Amino acid sequence: MKKFQVVTIGGATQDITFRTDEGIFIDNTNDPTKQKLLAFEYGAKIISSQCHYTLGGGGTNTAAGFANLGLKVASFANIGQDQLGRQIITNLKAKKVDTSLIKADKKANSGFSLLVISGKARDHVAFLYRGANDYIDITDQDIKKFQSDWFYITSLSGLHWPRLMKEIIKAKKKKNIKIGWNPGETQLKSGKKGLDSLIKETNILVMNKDEAIELVLSDPKLPAKTKKNMKVLNNINWLIKQLFAWGPELVVLTDGKKGAYAYNGHQVHFSKILDTPVKDTTGAGDCFGSSFLAGMILFNGNIDKAIRLGIINTSYLVQKVGAQEGLMSKEQFNKHFKKK
Repeated sequence: MKKFQVVTIGGATQDITFRTDEGIFIDNTNDPTKQKLLAFEYGAKIISSQCHYTLGGGGTNTAAGFANLGLKVASFANIGQDQLGRQIITNLKAKKVDTSLIKADKKANSGFSLLVISGKARDHVAFLYRGANDYIDITDQDIKKFQSDWFYITSLSGLHWPRLMKEIIKAKKKKNIKIGWNPGETQLKSGKKGLDSLIKETNILVMNKDEAIELVLSDPKLPAKTKKNMKVLNNINWLIKQLFAWGPELVVLTDGKKGAYAYNGHQVHFSKILDTPVKDTTGAGDCFGSSFLAGMILFNGNIDKAIRLGIINTSYLVQKVGAQEGLMSKEQFNKHFKKK
């Protein structure tokens, strides 16, 4: 039976990137979970200046990232028995990702995303059709195939994700597999109450600042005064320590242009972003999270080097359109991390 360094668990999609100059940005600072909005004229026909078709999805994005860095990786995902599903498999095989754990659903189509970028904005708004991703499931037979040092779990959709997570944790305990987790929007809506026991089983918890704020606000024990204090909620050092207190071994938070942070209970590690031209931020979170975990594996738990790898790889990614197109190659990795 094959043994992997990482098995990724999450979505597999096609991404359609739609660029336009017709969006209007609206400040909405009164809502800490939706501080900036993108609006379009109601009833209007919005013209795209550029449109790109690429492959994405958190599970396959991260698998491609691990593979590019030379790790032995498999992707566990659910696709449709359609042309798009076949494209996803072909793309992963070309990137040297093992696809033996991927299931082809007879009843659902493969998922896709519409990513809207307006004007000179670096970030996007994503409209998601989950399709077969909603029906990802783990059986006892799947657990037998999980021979890996790590699981890296990205956004999970569908009604059955809590049971899926419990099965993943069962496999973790049975086979001594570590967990890196980047919870998705569906998971965040469950709040602290729904995620508390799962976070306690997580070795590395990866989130962005907005996600961290949303999750911390769901804590019923958080004082009402604190929930209204934007200065406190936007303090990344406070946020990261709040989440660490929930039980993970290591918390990693990204804060856009301001950089990335990691906290292990002893020290807050930090790295600035690199000043590189940004074309598209699609997949940046997947790239950083997978690169960080890859760094922890490749550098024997050196947090500073792992953050640096995440920052450098993400700087490569955002210079091209798509969630996988600009990922760092093994040659580029060697350029930045030569053995001295």
